[in-house]
Amino acid sequence: MALLCLCIAIALLVVPAAAATTSVTVTRYCDNNYTAVDNSTTLTFQQLRNISEFQSNGDIRMQGLVTPDDWANSGLNPSDFQDGWDATESMNFKNYGAHNGTLVEDIVQHIGGMTDGSELEVADSTYPLATRHFSKTNVYTPPTGQGEMVLTWWDSVDGLVPNWGKGMRLYFYTSSDRDFSNMDMNTSFSSWYYQFADDKYSDFSGPSAKGLSVQTVDTINIYPPHRYDFATGSDTVEYAYEGGVTGLPTASNVPSATTVNTSKITAIDSDDDPYTTSVTGEYAAQRFVFTLNENATNIEKLNVTWIGTGTNAGGTNGADLYIWNGSSYEHLQGSTSSTEVSLTGEKTSSISNYVNGGNVTVLVKQKSTSDGFDASTLATDYVKFVVTHHH
Repeated sequence: MALLCLCIAIALLVVPAAAATTSVTVTRYCDNNYTAVDNSTTLTFQQLRNISEFQSNGDIRMQGLVTPDDWANSGLNPSDFQDGWDATESMNFKNYGAHNGTLVEDIVQHIGGMTDGSELEVADSTYPLATRHFSKTNVYTPPTGQGEMVLTWWDSVDGLVPNWGKGMRLYFYTSSDRDFSNMDMNTSFSSWYYQFADDKYSDFSGPSAKGLSVQTVDTINIYPPHRYDFATGSDTVEYAYEGGVTGLPTASNVPSATTVNTSKITAIDSDDDPYTTSVTGEYAAQRFVFTLNENATNIEKLNVTWIGTGTNAGGTNGADLYIWNGSSYEHLQGSTSSTEVSLTGEKTSSISNYVNGGNVTVLVKQKSTSDGFDASTLATDYVKFVVTHHH
């Protein structure tokens, strides 16, 4: 019985070996539905060798975890440790040999590329299930310290995949020294993309640049900024209300008595949804609520666009666009035109102020009140809310 238990225990400790990948599936998802595919293709390593001029480099070195003991044992001042970032770039580098591969930029261009604000996901969907994310800048205009992102399919020791068991693998080709250090990661990537490792001999955890290198890659995904609008077939939730207001509302749920006919505001066309009030002292207003899928801490930018008209024959034409900041409405943009206009606004800081209970609220108000004879009219043609975010 003891022998049987020992055999079972040994079996449980067996870790599956990583198997080389020989193709990669590249997918760009729809901006208003991350469960729907906009474009996708699967490329074999043979095709990757031919879609553009392949990249070749000398031996690549990447830096791993630098612990306080590593620092002290190198004779450096402990007070200069900097939590393992190692400004000296002098220790714990591993040589990975030389490789040939294809620029990730060229690979994603094969399906139309990345729009501004898009995020790239590079993953091994089997074992060891590694997933890393990168900005468009990292892919298209990488800082010098980062170097070009290259999906490699040939290794100087083992040759082509599948003979090279850890390919296809993502490496960073720096033109200067071919070293990718922790400080390179620090200066080249946004902090949410940093990779860290734990010291197995202590409770220390610190940066590890080599953690950005994914092996046995079989998946590359592109996530554009997430668009929320009233078009059908999306993975988003929105609400729209309209009514007359006597001034700029002091609560985020005004107006709320009547819902907008959202079928008329799904696209830019001639089929608008107008709201008119002839009540003396009232402005026509429409309010839009967007329920976000993203966590506020992962959002980099909020952008709203309203297209429509605001008219008042007895007052001022035009409209004003606002966003709720948790306690009041902030003005984004206005117009005094009687013809259709596009009003926009964006926020790139204090994002959590604008996400309340998972919702963002936007208000459009006509410029002037009705005098009881001439109406205040607001007509929405199209409205959208775009969230730029990272995983």
